[in-house]
Amino acid sequence: MTSEDWDVSIAQSIINTNIMGVLHATAAFLPILKSQSEATILVTSSALAFVPLANFPTYCAGKAFLHSWLTSLRHQLRTVPVEVLELSPPYVQTDLTRAEQAFDPRAMSLEAYIKEVIQLLERGDHPRGEILLERDQARRWAERDDRYEEIFAAMNPG
Repeated sequence: MTSEDWDVSIAQSIINTNIMGVLHATAAFLPILKSQSEATILVTSSALAFVPLANFPTYCAGKAFLHSWLTSLRHQLRTVPVEVLELSPPYVQTDLTRAEQAFDPRAMSLEAYIKEVIQLLERGDHPRGEILLERDQARRWAERDDRYEEIFAAMNPG
């Protein structure tokens, strides 16, 4: 955003996909889900909702928005048989940000990630409706544990 040619349309596109896409999909399916005896809404957020990667401000802010919005939706639907789950992936070997990410040894393998998420779902291990792997607990609770500045600095050197 510090460059002379920063283009806000890129941020708008991220917002349209990551926020408005979820809101529109939820609005479309919620009437059907509420009529079921048991249903689940599962939305992909990110562990970056808790401590952002400064190079991706709109992406991280959008995921923080979703975290807050899903918390409110979960509360509003507390008397309806619709479970609201938030999946917050860590850094995973995919090509989301660039092709090199798929082979980055710092990232979790996609296979290991999927296996761990399935195990959490099968066990019903998603407190507060959050599906969050052990490796991201420190980021999730950074402010509570007074480690926010430390973790932010480690993620955003310089």
